Amino acid sequence: MLISADSHVFEPPTLWQERLPPQWRDQGPRLVVDGDWYVLAIDGVPPRKLARRDDGPTAAGEAPPTGTGPGGATGAGGADLERRRRDMEADGVRAEVIYPTFGLFVDLIPNPELALACARVYNDWLAEVFGAAGDRCIPSALVPVGDLAGALAELERVAGLGFRSALVPTTPPAGRPYNRPDYDPLWRVAAEAGIPLSMHTGTGAQPSAEKGPGAAVINYTVVGLRSAETLCHLAASGVLERHPDLRVVFVETGAGWFAYCCERMDEAFTDHASWVKPRLAEPPSHYATRQCFVTLGADRAPLLTREITGVGPLLWASDYPHPEGTFPHSREVVARIFADLTDEERRAVTHDNAARLYGIAP
Repeated sequence: MLISADSHVFEPPTLWQERLPPQWRDQGPRLVVDGDWYVLAIDGVPPRKLARRDDGPTAAGEAPPTGTGPGGATGAGGADLERRRRDMEADGVRAEVIYPTFGLFVDLIPNPELALACARVYNDWLAEVFGAAGDRCIPSALVPVGDLAGALAELERVAGLGFRSALVPTTPPAGRPYNRPDYDPLWRVAAEAGIPLSMHTGTGAQPSAEKGPGAAVINYTVVGLRSAETLCHLAASGVLERHPDLRVVFVETGAGWFAYCCERMDEAFTDHASWVKPRLAEPPSHYATRQCFVTLGADRAPLLTREITGVGPLLWASDYPHPEGTFPHSREVVARIFADLTDEERRAVTHDNAARLYGIAP
């Protein structure tokens, strides 16, 4: 049986309109009509089209405003636990770590107070929907970091609610990279609570900044490289060394860059030693491969470079129910891309690594 380290839920697009404190409802995520489109609008964030008003359910990967069809309350990726269980069983997936859809935009909200209010609404809804799912569904709480004191309080709160995963932005706020000591209290709480911190692709920065020729391919490719930058900030600066129990998961970014970063960081650490500060006890790759994880779906690059990284940092993911994911053909895809791995390696990447990381009982 497989464990997916990256699946998604289509939360209701009206969630924040219904649950935010009244003073935030006209600024937080809300469903509006713009010409022929239903649009998700958030103050300070470019609007996102959901569906044409006369088309009914949207294409795969988008949630219709009515809550029906693909991604709705009872469709694939929705909040119906029985439907999700049926889909998981049909796909050979024993357990899944669940990330938001519209909630991924919360980290882009420029007002830290509004972003935290939106995160609390989403986290409370997650606890209500998936609180009784046990080891089958492991939701990841939203923790925006624009207000570090608020982020710390929210991380402590969701830890108390029993969450086993929390989502912080891949790209931190401008001028405040993750190698700053300001974040140490956040790393410490996550480590002490045993909550892996996930960094999902596209969070914290606009995922579609390029608008010129080739934009779709450029944006899809380049957005994953922001995770490489963040990994370097955490490993080379001593963050991971200072917090040996901290675990960080890079989600839906591809994973071929992981081996490159490990080799490149170590080269600088060794060959340019006179310039390196701080001087870590071990090369940066030691901490990266010990404490960081990357998800992979149908991409073979991280499997081909496992001689560099080992299989310990690799987590298989279906990306359910997104169209670029492996659902509903996950077993066939796994059989194909893992054909050259030993049985032990295959079990580690598709099941055992995630089971240990998230405390999923055997």
